[in-house]
Amino acid sequence: MAPLRADRDFAPEDVEAFLKAGYWNDDTLGDWLRHWSEEDPDGPQIIGLEGTLTNLEVYDRAQRMAGALLSMGIVKGQAVGIQMANTPEFIITYYGIALMGGVLLTMHMPYRAPEMAPLLNHGRAVAVVCEPATEKYNAPDTMRELKRVVPTLEHVIVGPGGFVPDDCVSLAGMFQADPGIEISDPPHAADPVLLCFTSGTAAAPKAVLRNYHSALANGRIYGEAINIGRHDRIMVVPPFSHVFGLCCLHSGLAYGAPTVLLRAFSPELFVEVVERHQPTLLFSSPAPVAATLKSGLLTGDLVSVRQAVLAGSIVPPAVSQALEDRMPNGKVGGLFGMTEIILTTATPLEGSIDERHHSTGRPVRGMEVRVTSPESGQVLKAGEEGELEIRGYSVMSGYLNNTQANADAFTEDNFFKTGDLAIVDVDQNVRITGRVKDIINRGGVKINPTDIENLIAAHPAVTLAAIAPMGDDIMGEKACLFVTLAPDASLTFDQMIDYLSASGIAKLRWPERLEIVDDMPMTPTKKVMKHVLTGMVSSSS
Repeated sequence: MAPLRADRDFAPEDVEAFLKAGYWNDDTLGDWLRHWSEEDPDGPQIIGLEGTLTNLEVYDRAQRMAGALLSMGIVKGQAVGIQMANTPEFIITYYGIALMGGVLLTMHMPYRAPEMAPLLNHGRAVAVVCEPATEKYNAPDTMRELKRVVPTLEHVIVGPGGFVPDDCVSLAGMFQADPGIEISDPPHAADPVLLCFTSGTAAAPKAVLRNYHSALANGRIYGEAINIGRHDRIMVVPPFSHVFGLCCLHSGLAYGAPTVLLRAFSPELFVEVVERHQPTLLFSSPAPVAATLKSGLLTGDLVSVRQAVLAGSIVPPAVSQALEDRMPNGKVGGLFGMTEIILTTATPLEGSIDERHHSTGRPVRGMEVRVTSPESGQVLKAGEEGELEIRGYSVMSGYLNNTQANADAFTEDNFFKTGDLAIVDVDQNVRITGRVKDIINRGGVKINPTDIENLIAAHPAVTLAAIAPMGDDIMGEKACLFVTLAPDASLTFDQMIDYLSASGIAKLRWPERLEIVDDMPMTPTKKVMKHVLTGMVSSSS
């Protein structure tokens, strides 16, 4: 079976430029793991509620994992899928796959067989790693059934803490395997290491194949931009099945800072981890932070946190401010990233509140940003709103086996088209103002809902707010506001209108319907699924 390779390669002149400038180097994950195991063998690398693993312990288990994979007949360049929560086992599995030259194929925890089969087939996965069966979900049986529809899938590897079927492999056993198996063909920096998906179960999934060059360069340079050091303890809320979580992992490993684990989000667990492990850096999407702040469970301040970075979806400034109010020794900032470009911008810690709470910051070293007209493609001036485009060393080479998606994604001069609306100011601060596809066309008037969503999210009664289009026979589309409420809170349509009016929002832009929901439909990476909201309002009309 041929190794995985993106349809669209990096241009030779770009490779030369990135190497010459030092953005790319020859590092692999094995190099970083080996360095810290020798430099600080007893230093913590993974901190969880169940205990701490040192640099040497992580490297030793990853080496044993790599040898076990080789002994199973898995070879360099082949993909191994994983569906696990943010656990030590996920991290060590990733490193073990990387050490022997394999490619980690990530799948989100809520996925089931119909969502996973296209991904495993697209990446031609030869093995998959999962958690043991629970009352709610029998992952091993699901993976065993997937072997019927994924011809390349040979091995199911089951994590510790439960029964391992006879025809499956024990992950705990792999961590204790013979360490003497030689890795005769270790990976090089130009080899692939990650396969992450942006569009789940589409007929032609958008799969981004990452090599060490771009993935680790981003970890080094983004970490440099926010001054990560060995003294830090980095709490990672995003799932490792998403590139945001993995990038946080890379940045910590680059600078020897241990990762503080949050297995899965709940306000109770968020508070417990913060109070017990006192992280200095916090990475999260806005929804978990908003839910925790409004739960009333966080009774004290986050005294240990020097910097919190909120990203993954558009961040309401009110959420950033509310979190910063609980950080007497730190500040809240943002970043902009996507699976295709990784972490591209960063807010300076010394920046103003406007920069940190109302923008995603400036491009990190080696990245370029610009804004163009969605209609004409013309490059716009500072302060004008248009589609954000990005070019640089951490932009993907291209999607795997999706020629049409590649043709649609890049401009002639090799900028990646993000699909996000943005304004870039004269200082290169990027302010995301919405998504091109989220614009509501009300009788020919284009309404960008993002600032209204942010305003509603700041209402004391509201935990989450999202505006989706609803069909209308006369106007074509109108806006429907969906909200989830804080405990014991209420909100009426008239109260919502009075609030928007008092805030100076023009009547033309007011939502024309209010729906209160118990739970907001969200992706595994905590982005609101607006197409589901549109379907909900259509079915109830």
